[in-house]
Amino acid sequence: MSQNPASSGVAAEATSTDGAGESIEARPPKWLRPVRDRMHRLPGGALIWKILIAVVGGVVFLGGLLLIPLPGPGWAIVFLGLAVWATEFRWAQRLLRRARQLLRDWTAWARRQPVFVRVLLGVVGLAVLVGIGYLGWHFLR
Repeated sequence: MSQNPASSGVAAEATSTDGAGESIEARPPKWLRPVRDRMHRLPGGALIWKILIAVVGGVVFLGGLLLIPLPGPGWAIVFLGLAVWATEFRWAQRLLRRARQLLRDWTAWARRQPVFVRVLLGVVGLAVLVGIGYLGWHFLR
């Protein structure tokens, strides 16, 4: 007789599908699963784990938001915080997947443009970075 995973006392992985029909699983990568599974076996461990992931992801995410106006990897840190959340929360995994798809679409669009438009995009991007750097220097000194 097959036992239902939900009734076995072991936390079943929450799965659903996104709009494209792809499976979405809110679970950590393989290297982190043993730690998560050990936490889940403790009394109240599942809640503690969710709170830990929420806090760590939130600190990384907010730190990235604070760094966006400064030269450096602000956006990368924002997406790292989102990736931390995505190990436990399906909404974050869907948001991260959507952000990756938007980046792929935008990159493909930019590659299809004539050289003049690509150079113009680069110049505008550089001007925005210089402007942000100037404002950061002006207001943070």
